[in-house]
Amino acid sequence: MGVLIKLGFFLFMAQTAMAEHIFFSSSDQQTTLIELYSSEGCSSCPPADQFLSQFKSTDGLWEKYIPMAFHVEYWDYIGWKDEFASAAYSDRQRRHQQQGNISSVYTPGFVINGEEWAGFFKPWRSLPTFNNKPGHLKVSINRHQVLIEFPAGTTTLNYNLAIVGMGLVTQVQAGENSGHQLAHDFVVLNHQVSAGRNGVSMNLPLIVGHQPQQYALIAWVSEITSLRPIQAVGGYLPEGTIKSI
Repeated sequence: MGVLIKLGFFLFMAQTAMAEHIFFSSSDQQTTLIELYSSEGCSSCPPADQFLSQFKSTDGLWEKYIPMAFHVEYWDYIGWKDEFASAAYSDRQRRHQQQGNISSVYTPGFVINGEEWAGFFKPWRSLPTFNNKPGHLKVSINRHQVLIEFPAGTTTLNYNLAIVGMGLVTQVQAGENSGHQLAHDFVVLNHQVSAGRNGVSMNLPLIVGHQPQQYALIAWVSEITSLRPIQAVGGYLPEGTIKSI
C-alpha cells in the first residue's frame, strides 16, 4: 500500500510539472494560419464553423494548419447576441480590408496567412500552399507566464497570443439561427498583442463566462503595420492550465 501511495504521489508531481512547463515550437516552414470570421447570428456561418471543426481530425493540425474563429458582433442587431463575439474582432476584420487583405467585410469570411480565401464557397475546397521558411516560433509556459520567442533581430514585431475553446455548444433562441443548436471549435476567447524584439512575455488570461471542453493556445508574429502573419504555432493545453469562471 505504501508503494502505491508513493507511486501515485510521484505521478501527480510529474503531471503537475508538465502542466507548469509547456513548450510549443513551429517548424522552419511557415505554418498555415486560418482565420474564420463568423457569427451565431448569421445563417450562412454554421457550415463554415463545421468546416473549421474538421481540422480536429487533420493529421497536420498545429504542425501544418492552425485554425481559429473570430466571432464578430455586427450581426447582433438582428436579435441574437453572440456571446463569443467582440467588437475588437470585427475591427480586426475591417483592418484586413483596410490593408487590402480582403475585398470586403462579410461572414463567413476566411483569411489564410493574411490573404482572403474564397475556396470555401467552391465545390472543391483546396487550401493555398506556402513555401516561406521564416524560422522557428517558440512558446514556453511556466505557470501563468507565457514567453513567445522569434528570431527577429533588431526588428520590432507584434506578438499575438490567443486562447481558443473547443467543444462549445449554444442553443440559439433568436435571429437567423433561431431554434438551432450550434457547435463550435477553435473559438477565440481571448486575444492579446504585445510589441517586442525577438520575444515578449505575457500572462495567461482568466476566461470569464465560457466553459469549453478543452483549451488550446495559438501564437503568431506579424509586422507592426500588418496583420499578415509571419509565423504561427499552437497546441492543446493540459487541463487546469487556463482558469475560467
